[in-house]
This record gives sequence, structure tokens and C-alpha cells, in this order.
Amino acid sequence: MKTADAKQLLEELRAIAAEGDSEAAHSLEDHIRGAVLEAIADGSAEDARALARVALSTADIEFERWMA
Repeated sequence: MKTADAKQLLEELRAIAAEGDSEAAHSLEDHIRGAVLEAIADGSAEDARALARVALSTADIEFERWMA
């Protein structure tokens, strides 16, 4: 995964959260974090540190998160 791809997903997450669709936002947040972790783990990450920063920055986007 390239950092630009992760940043594009982050922008999509911001848009979904702004629309008020917390369920879709939470799902996309999980997808971003999972994809970043997979890329780092399998060595395909273009820049592991930059990708990790993008994944962690999803926490700064406000929307309701449900945990069970």
C-alpha cells in the first residue's frame, strides 16, 4: 500500500463521517487500519512509518464508535 492510497482512504473516511454515517465510517476505519497493518507485516508498505501515521490519524476523526 502506498501512502497516497491510505491518504485517499482517509479523505473518504472524513467525508463519510461528515455525512453522519457512523457505521460506514467505523467500517472504513477498520479497513484502513487492517490494510496498513497487512502492508507493514508483509513488507509491501512503501513507507511503514508514514502509513502507520495515517492509520493512527483516523482516531482524530469524530464519529460514533461502537464496541461490543
